[in-house]
Amino acid sequence: MVGLTQLEDIGRIRLSPNVFLREFLHSEIAQIEGIVNVPVNVDLVVQSGRGLCEHLLEPIQEKLGKVSVRSGYRSPTINQIGNEKKYNCVSNEKNYS
Repeated sequence: MVGLTQLEDIGRIRLSPNVFLREFLHSEIAQIEGIVNVPVNVDLVVQSGRGLCEHLLEPIQEKLGKVSVRSGYRSPTINQIGNEKKYNCVSNEKNYS
């Protein structure tokens, strides 16, 4: 289980000059259900997030101004609950992105 200090450290990982991982970890489903949205594989989430930032978010921000990420990662647990409760989440079997 990830403690608060570890979660804070994960959230402080910089994905790009203007984006931190904490922005990707926000989840309304997690808040509603009282679950912490912790990455299963932090390294993979960081790698994917950095790629998204480098190739999409930062170029958009250069042209249009600040981009706010509302949610960029949903743990398999949160995704499963969201699917089962019809919160507009696809099943984990169909969502490997």
